[in-house]
Amino acid sequence: MIVPYPAGGGADHWARLVSKELADRLGQAVVVENIPGAGGNKGTAAAASEKPDGYTLLLGSVGPLAVHQFTYSALAFDPEKNFVPIALLESSPILLVAARSVPVSSGAELIGLARAKPDMLSYASNGNGSPEQVAGELFKKRLKLEIRHLPYDGAAPARAAVLAGRASLMFDPCKGALPAIRRGLQTPLAVAASTRLPALPDVPTFGELGISGYELRIWTGVLAPAGTPAGIIAKLNESIQAILRTPEIQKEIADEGGEAGATTPGDFAAFLQTERKHWSALVNESGVPRVAVAAPAPPLS
Repeated sequence: MIVPYPAGGGADHWARLVSKELADRLGQAVVVENIPGAGGNKGTAAAASEKPDGYTLLLGSVGPLAVHQFTYSALAFDPEKNFVPIALLESSPILLVAARSVPVSSGAELIGLARAKPDMLSYASNGNGSPEQVAGELFKKRLKLEIRHLPYDGAAPARAAVLAGRASLMFDPCKGALPAIRRGLQTPLAVAASTRLPALPDVPTFGELGISGYELRIWTGVLAPAGTPAGIIAKLNESIQAILRTPEIQKEIADEGGEAGATTPGDFAAFLQTERKHWSALVNESGVPRVAVAAPAPPLS
C-alpha cells in the first residue's frame, strides 16, 4: 500500500491500521511504502504506474484525487482515469484554529482583529496548491480580509509553526487539530461543516459566523491502479467495510471528529465525482494560483 505522505502522519496512521487488519483478514502480508513529496502527488503518480494486478494499492486523499487537478498546472497522473476506487475510509471537516499567542477566543473576535490589524495575522498551510490553502484563501476572499499565507512542506511543520506562534492560524483537518486543542495548545474557532461536531460542541460552524456554504472536508480512501480485476476490488472492499464496522475503528474515527466511510466501490466513485465538482468551484472562487509543475513519480524501491 503506497502512502504518498511521510511516516507518522494521519494518512500513514490509517494506512498502517487498515493494512494490518487486511493482512489478518486476507492471510496476505500488506506492506506500507511511504513515497512523500509534492503534496502527495509523487506517491500517487507512483501508484498509477504500477501493474493492475491487485498487489499494489494507494492510500488516496482529497488533495491529489480531488483538488490538485485544479491547483497544479500539470500532474504526472490522471486522478479520474488512472485509478479504480475501492472504499472511502474516513472524512474529517476542516477546523480554523488559532495559536495561543493570538488574542482571540472566537471566530467573531478573529474577524474583528483581522479587519483592525490587516498586517498582523498569517495562516500556515500544507503547501501551495493544497486543500488547506484553498480553505484559507476562500475565507479571506469571502470576508475581504488580509491574512498572509505561509506555505510549509506538509501538515506537520505547518502545525508546528502554529504551536510555536510563528503562524497565527491554520485551516486544519479536525483529526489533525484535536490533539493540540485537547491539550490547550491552540484555540478552535470554527468548523467547516453543516453542523457542530460532537467532539467540539462549543465550536460554531462557519455558517454560524455568517459564511454560508463553507463546508470542506479532508478524507482518505483506498484505490487500485485502473484495470485491476473487479473480483479483487470487490474482495478488498468487503474486507475494508468489515474493518470500518468494528467498534474500535468506529470509536477512533468518532474521537477524531470524523465519519467512517464504509462505501461500496460505486459509492466511492460517486463521492469522488461530487468532491471534484465541489473543490473545482471552491478553487475558482478562491483565486488560488496554479502551482507551476508537479514532480514526476520516483521509481518504487
